[in-house]
Amino acid sequence: MTRLTVAVIIPTIPGRERSLEQARLSALRQERKADQLIVERDSERTGAWAARNRALARVKCDVVAFLDDDDTLNPSHLKICMRVLEQSPFKPDLVYPRPVFLGMQDPTAVTHQSVFPTSPWGLRFTQEHAEHIRQIGSFIPMTHLVRTEAVRAIGGFKPGYVLPSGRYRGEDEDYLIRLLDAAEARGHRVQDTFEHVDRRTWYWRANPKSTAGRGL
Repeated sequence: MTRLTVAVIIPTIPGRERSLEQARLSALRQERKADQLIVERDSERTGAWAARNRALARVKCDVVAFLDDDDTLNPSHLKICMRVLEQSPFKPDLVYPRPVFLGMQDPTAVTHQSVFPTSPWGLRFTQEHAEHIRQIGSFIPMTHLVRTEAVRAIGGFKPGYVLPSGRYRGEDEDYLIRLLDAAEARGHRVQDTFEHVDRRTWYWRANPKSTAGRGL
């Protein structure tokens, strides 16, 4: 087994120092220690997509673990998710675990076996789920792990935009679609590109300004 290195990235903005410290401490208290911890302060308010790109340019590790500044990680988060990236026979580019919802209802839903809405948790990622992301919207939160080379190969993050249909495609959704497209272009089966870990490894806190679940 090849042991991979991992960097935790936390983008933040001024005024969120208290929640940032909780997020940072949760990253430092991991059972499997991060090889790098990057806090990217977006003092100019350029947007989360730009802050993530600046942080990505500083990464020296094989894997990036994204963490929003208002969420926190269970101590087992990195250990569980890195084990999948290192040992899964599917060789996924991205691993997403199940969250614990705090102060909010689950905003996620996916089309599964032609049924919508269906909870995505506990389901193996499929071609149908990939099409849901492309046509309807993302159900995968940003608190996930992804191979650094995969993100860099697609040029990192881009700002959101309005589709011809009038629906807004957010930066996170666009990034996931480009990851899927790039994997397919190099001959990787789309259902093997993302892998779900049905373990609750992080805490998703309610944020009234969040766009979580937009488009669902």
